[in-house]
Amino acid sequence: IKNEPSGLHAAREGAAKIFASRAAEKQTRLEIVFDQSTPQHAMFDAVRVRQCVGNLVSNAVKFTAGGHVRVLVSTSADIPAPDLVSVRVTDTGIGMNAVSQARLFNMFSQADASIERAYGGTGLGLAISRRLARLMGGDITVESEPGKGSTFTLTFRVEPCTEPTPADVGLQPIGRTPDLMPGARVLVADDNAINRRVVALLMSPLGVEIEEAENGVQALERLNARPFDLVLLDVHMPEMDGHATIRSIRAAGRPWSKVPVIALTADAMNGDRERFLNMGMNGYVAKPINVAELYAEIGRVLNGVGDTLAA
Repeated sequence: IKNEPSGLHAAREGAAKIFASRAAEKQTRLEIVFDQSTPQHAMFDAVRVRQCVGNLVSNAVKFTAGGHVRVLVSTSADIPAPDLVSVRVTDTGIGMNAVSQARLFNMFSQADASIERAYGGTGLGLAISRRLARLMGGDITVESEPGKGSTFTLTFRVEPCTEPTPADVGLQPIGRTPDLMPGARVLVADDNAINRRVVALLMSPLGVEIEEAENGVQALERLNARPFDLVLLDVHMPEMDGHATIRSIRAAGRPWSKVPVIALTADAMNGDRERFLNMGMNGYVAKPINVAELYAEIGRVLNGVGDTLAA
């Protein structure tokens, strides 16, 4: 956890840009509101907060159709400490029963198998988000009822700003684009169609050709069929996950075995980056993906700095 001067209110624009199109597709109204009590700027880990909030909003939009998702950021009177910020994400979606709620924050447990089939997953990133929230001195809690929506509340501690505050991490200028030539082929492997669409949208300014795979098996088939200049590989996928996929790529003994691979994952704890590099990845970008971080990591990897640590 790394606390730095960051803008709380600026995050509203970033969240709106990322999730507005998804909400519109589902005819869902997305509202992001800041209570007057919330400071404009503070010292906190903006990257980790953005990951947690992004996970909560993404799930809320996923399970809400034709209703609304409301994000309220506050330091209201019911918060036990003045330095504790609350982000309350309320939706009018499908909701869940007490049994599903009890399983929701288990690291390797889906809330409900039928929901996973219907909606494409039930938020395995919540377990990681709660761990991050607790490392930031807060927590994530849930209130829900079947058919009546859910409310997830993230809390995290902030410190007063004592120096000039740069733009929020999620909104910093993109800067120089990575050294991918227009027309370069990029393989995006992720079991979630929305995630693949977001990556394609973020990569579109580069003029590259995007091809998609839903799991590691498909990724290997795509690699075997045609050359790619870069692979963006989700870590948690069915059939063959990112761990097994990168091992297969590096051990294949084919011309594409040395293709640059960047891990895309919600795993964002200390040591995760080194763990992925030791598996054979060349780089690492945490979800929810920030375009500046994605471009920076692609540039780092393609400039030869991102060599894998694996033998």
